[in-house]
Amino acid sequence: MDVQYDKTIDISSYKTYSFYPTIDSNLPEEETKRVLQIIALELYKQGYKKSETPDFYVNFFVDENSLYRPISSEEKKKLNYTASKKEKADTSRIYLETIAIDQFLYLDIVDVKNDQLAWNVVIKGSMEEPITDERLFQYYSERIEKAFKKFQKSAIDK
Repeated sequence: MDVQYDKTIDISSYKTYSFYPTIDSNLPEEETKRVLQIIALELYKQGYKKSETPDFYVNFFVDENSLYRPISSEEKKKLNYTASKKEKADTSRIYLETIAIDQFLYLDIVDVKNDQLAWNVVIKGSMEEPITDERLFQYYSERIEKAFKKFQKSAIDK
């Protein structure tokens, strides 16, 4: 994790937060919602309150590369994918199955009063198959928890 922060901004005075009004996370909608929930939980655990008039905004986005394995339509059927009853099997078609994700998660804290980036962290991570909802939740939870512990430490060290 690479942490950077503006030492001229007093992040130790922060008590309230909200999410940046427009978050373009570069993730599917359900995954974005999951990350928002995890961030809200971590901030709650640290004593921050969500507010209409926050001290800081939270923003995040990811840059990721996925590794794929080509699979035939026959393999796809064996992997328990369900095709529409109207769709006939196309044996000449090749599908891609995600087998790993390499990701950079950028998490920003923006000072509302100064409209300035106050603190940010870049979290590098990867996950290999099987990529399930449960594993994604655990992946994000562990990394975001560590990031906000560093945020709290930065506020204390101020």
